[in-house]
Amino acid sequence: MRFISDSKYEIGDRSLENMVLDAGSLPNELGGFTILRENVLDNKTMATYGFPGNSEEHYTNAGRVTGYIREFAPPEVIPQHKDASDIVAATVVHLFRDDRCAKEWITDTFVRQFEENLGKEIGEGQKLVTVERLEIDDFYEHSVGIRAVQDGEEGVLSTTVIDFQMGKLLGVSFVVTVGDHGRTELTTILGLELERSVVR
Repeated sequence: MRFISDSKYEIGDRSLENMVLDAGSLPNELGGFTILRENVLDNKTMATYGFPGNSEEHYTNAGRVTGYIREFAPPEVIPQHKDASDIVAATVVHLFRDDRCAKEWITDTFVRQFEENLGKEIGEGQKLVTVERLEIDDFYEHSVGIRAVQDGEEGVLSTTVIDFQMGKLLGVSFVVTVGDHGRTELTTILGLELERSVVR
């Protein structure tokens, strides 16, 4: 998507906020999900909530500029903990300095960080116990997927994540599910809708 890289249009926080999906754009399988939280993801915030050991400087040196996340959850006040129930779904858009930085992140950093943290504590009493690469070829540019399983005080949770490049933008879709399960198809549908939103 060369137009994203070549365009003189200035991409800022407001632009990214308008790209991530709203509730009306979610797949039917996530019908009834409402906004759980949304936030600008500057590099300081990424360092706080990312894998242990990452710093604001790390993200800046990787060419990351900023990003935006919007997360959704079922309408129940207390999320259901029934096995195989989806409890969070989200889309994220990251802005990088240029195409090269976005591509390097998706090809060199995204999967590696998951694999390097396998078997380790990743925060809030959660241990990463499984990391599985997913073959994803539904997107216009580079894409890669991960299914990660973590175990902790709240039990086993699975997260299916897809990263895909759009010029100097990096789109992310993910779904969190109770138990050891995968949501590749649903996460792909979510990501493809995000890709369409960015193009619009």
